[in-house]
Amino acid sequence: MEFHFSPRPNRANEIAWRPWNAQAFAEAKGQDKPVLLAISAAWCHWCHVMDETTYSNPDVARLINEHFIPIRVDNDQRPDINARYNMGGWPTTALLTPAGMTLTGGTYVPEGQMLQMLERVEQFYREHRSDIAARIGELQTQPRRPSTSGEPRDSMVARVVEEISVSYDDVYGGFGTQPKFPQTEALELLLLEYRLFRDERLRNIVAKTMDGMSAGGMYDHVEGGFFRYSTTRDWSVPHFEKMSEDHAGLLRVLATLVLLGEDSQFKPTLRSATDYVLAVLRNPDSPFFAGSQDADEDYYALPLEERRKKQMPYVDRTVYANWNASLASALLSVAVALDDDTVGDTAAAVVTALHDRMRDADGLLYHFLPPGGTPQTRGLLTDQTAYLRALIDAYEYSGEAAFLSGARDLIDALDGRFPHSDGPYDDHAALEEPLGNLIFTDRPLQENAIIADSLLRLAALTSSQIYREKAEAVLRAYARTYGQAGSFAAGYARAVRRYLTPPPTLNIVARESDETSLRMTALRLNEPLLSIATLDPSDRAALEERGYDANAVPAAYFCRGTVCAPPAHDAAELRRLIERTNEAIPVGAAPQTDQN
Repeated sequence: MEFHFSPRPNRANEIAWRPWNAQAFAEAKGQDKPVLLAISAAWCHWCHVMDETTYSNPDVARLINEHFIPIRVDNDQRPDINARYNMGGWPTTALLTPAGMTLTGGTYVPEGQMLQMLERVEQFYREHRSDIAARIGELQTQPRRPSTSGEPRDSMVARVVEEISVSYDDVYGGFGTQPKFPQTEALELLLLEYRLFRDERLRNIVAKTMDGMSAGGMYDHVEGGFFRYSTTRDWSVPHFEKMSEDHAGLLRVLATLVLLGEDSQFKPTLRSATDYVLAVLRNPDSPFFAGSQDADEDYYALPLEERRKKQMPYVDRTVYANWNASLASALLSVAVALDDDTVGDTAAAVVTALHDRMRDADGLLYHFLPPGGTPQTRGLLTDQTAYLRALIDAYEYSGEAAFLSGARDLIDALDGRFPHSDGPYDDHAALEEPLGNLIFTDRPLQENAIIADSLLRLAALTSSQIYREKAEAVLRAYARTYGQAGSFAAGYARAVRRYLTPPPTLNIVARESDETSLRMTALRLNEPLLSIATLDPSDRAALEERGYDANAVPAAYFCRGTVCAPPAHDAAELRRLIERTNEAIPVGAAPQTDQN
């Protein structure tokens, strides 16, 4: 296996790194040595610094090679391992028992501190083997606490919105002081609540935050694109990595702002950021996108003409399924906001390529595709989650039935391979031997929230109550614990809001290739929870079951809950009928409150 080290001179490869596998842990047990687990990332600045300093120190390398089994893991390639061992950032340096249980660790460890830590841990392990083994045995046999559930309520959404609002920086935008991260899930929740209930305060929080990022140092005003985060409260000094993952959320937020009429302020940034993603992050001769572009403070300080004389910072061309699916969803929103069919076609091609090139025999996505290699790491929930949302987004955008079928097939695959007896899904499908802390269950709130939201969308698109029941089971499972996540429960709050809101639906009767104006009109409306289905006029039985006229096509049937408008046959008529329906049941009708 090839490991990625700093692109600058270093000697980190003189450490006898092993990949995360059964053989490495068998060596640790056979030689009775602790494990040094290093979690890094191709884009990670301080990981590179640690390669160039700590791991290039001959004494450090000697101690590690003689007294430890060193395992190196890329965070992007194994997010499930990172979720169980991360010590608060990257790099993570974790010292483990031969069985993979954590002894101690930290993030960036300078050379002198590393030497001391290695010596202390080696001595401690040698002197306390039996005590450590007994404690590990206790941890592994502890019974799992039964989960408790509750009813999804409006107060849950209000609580998360309040958590976000309290941390808002009304001077510079964003949340907290420093460092500042984009927190796009929180921004999307605020935009959803604004669109439903017209609370201008929420729109202003999002607009000021995005303006701070777009106008300040968080944005590359020369080549386009957002940096990963700001080290300062005022967005002036960024950490210079550029991530596919971050651009997915940021493009969605910008596209929504543009659709809400913020054209003059945010449309140029949306265009510029999209151009960067398409020009730099899209892989040559491939529908897929790269994972990230390295930080290089000196390069990004140069004006355009000077940059052209330098080599562009390294781009990790590894294809990550979850990030590609998320970017596809975002670019579909961009296509609508910018009225750019080319961007929409690019996004749809990504979704199709994930189906064609990244699926296993069970219908689940592999996690990553290295340049020139074959897909690796099966059955991580994060990939299925993002792909499910992308399939539904692609279906609503294009009307192509294959995307809807793909989403339904993916739910079946999830139910067949992921343990989830009480509602939520585990973060991996247990397709490989569980090593170390992977024996412990992790049912991440964020991914399960997106699945619940997608299930509710499928229920609206297909009129299938089964999907709604599945979504309800997921939401109920977190109803008593979501608050522990604070503002990071934003995705869960969005799913709860969809669950509690009478679903607006639009059924378009037309051949998928024949009708786009009705669909594009609907996508541009202020209907944030709208589900858009396209029905084939040749399926007369299905149309008759719904009471639709198979001879009057194209036609669009809009309903909010149980209130439906007459069929519309062109874009202008559709807008008028939706406005009339919303007068009967306003989009921003206040939700029911409760006392819990």
